[in-house]
Amino acid sequence: MSAHRTAALQIEVARHPQVALAALVHGMVQAVLQHGHYGADLPLGVRLTVQDRLEGMAPDWPESSAAVALRELQQAWGGKLPEDSAELFAALLAMEQGELIKLLAVCVASTVDVVTARTTPHQPGAELAQAVGLDMAAWWQPTAEGYFKHVPKAAILQAVGEYAPDHVNRLVKLKKADIASEAERLADRTGWMPAIFKADGPQEEAPEAAEAVADEPAEALAA
Repeated sequence: MSAHRTAALQIEVARHPQVALAALVHGMVQAVLQHGHYGADLPLGVRLTVQDRLEGMAPDWPESSAAVALRELQQAWGGKLPEDSAELFAALLAMEQGELIKLLAVCVASTVDVVTARTTPHQPGAELAQAVGLDMAAWWQPTAEGYFKHVPKAAILQAVGEYAPDHVNRLVKLKKADIASEAERLADRTGWMPAIFKADGPQEEAPEAAEAVADEPAEALAA
């Protein structure tokens, strides 16, 4: 009998998109904003995996502008949603669909994972990045600690040659740590991005830089 009840409930949910959306978001809110377990209270076969490994790969990630912005958005939503499961579901059912979709987006965002151990010809999530118009220059700047110290000296000089060519001859005489610091200073407000972050598709990267990024996946890729 429970199989027939399941079938009947499935078709009724299919006929009520607001309920289906509320049920989906209900589990996501519990998992992402309330640190519970997805699907603990509603009988859905949907599973959700929250991305939680970024800090281990990029120690500066918690203070990054992107991480701070998402955390503030999550806190804003979490502060106005009831934690009781039944009350939460009722609140979601009563929510305007447009608002419910915004909340869904906040929850889905925490599941995105495009971390790679090595550079690849086709970066993971390229289609998603294009769909949202991702511009890494709005969220990340090349710094000595976050990038330049983790690539070879030749790769730093090549980068400086792209955005401050007049300084290359001066920097080539310095130690790598000093070159990295100067590279950060000179890159400020230039909009320069490593090839992996460029928005116009896969770029060819200098062999030295590609090798270094492959060897330093945490800092160079995820910083």
